[in-house]
Amino acid sequence: MKKAFNLILIAGILIGLPLFAWYYLSKGTQMRKDAMADLIPKAELGNFQTSLEDESIFYSDSLLGKNWIVAIIGADSTRSKHLNILNKLYTQTKEEFSVNVFTIIGLYHGELLRDMSQLLGLPNSKNWLKSYMAANHVYPFSAEAFSIPEHLKNQNVILLMDKNGKIRNYYSLLDDASVVDLVRHIPVFLSLKDPK
Repeated sequence: MKKAFNLILIAGILIGLPLFAWYYLSKGTQMRKDAMADLIPKAELGNFQTSLEDESIFYSDSLLGKNWIVAIIGADSTRSKHLNILNKLYTQTKEEFSVNVFTIIGLYHGELLRDMSQLLGLPNSKNWLKSYMAANHVYPFSAEAFSIPEHLKNQNVILLMDKNGKIRNYYSLLDDASVVDLVRHIPVFLSLKDPK
C-alpha cells in the first residue's frame, strides 16, 4: 500500500507539476499576446510646448527617445483620486522598470504653482515631469498634443507613448475596467525593447 502511494506521489510530481507549470506559462503567454494586440500604435505625438513646474519651457520633442506614461488630469473632484491611482502605479512599476511620467494637471483658480506637487503628494523625481495649467486649458491642449480620441477628450486619461512618439493606448481613469487593462499593459509596454 505504501509503495503504491509513493508511486502515485512520484507520478504526480513528474507529470502533475510540469502540466501545472505549462498551463500557467501558456496563460501568461496568451495574456502578453493580448496586451501586445492592444498596444499597437493608435496615434502620434503632436507638436507642443508647455511650461513645467520649475517654469522651464518644455517641447514635445523632449519626449522622444524614452517610453512614457502620460497622464492628463483635469481640475475636478476626481483629481486627487486619479493622481493617487497614478502614484500607486508609479510606485509599483518603478521597482522593476525605469519609468518616465509626464503629467498635465489642471489648477483651480487661485492655486499656486510652487505648492502643487507637495499639495498633491507627487514624488520629486527627475523621471516625473509635471505641467500645470488652468482648468479650462487642460483638455483642449491635451487633445491636440496627444491626439486624444473624441470619446475621451474631456476625461482624465492615461496614455502609453513609446520612444518614437507613437501612442500605444489610452485609458480612461473613470472606467475601472480600463484601469485594470492599464495595470496589465504597463509591464508589457515597458518591457518592449524596440517599439515599432
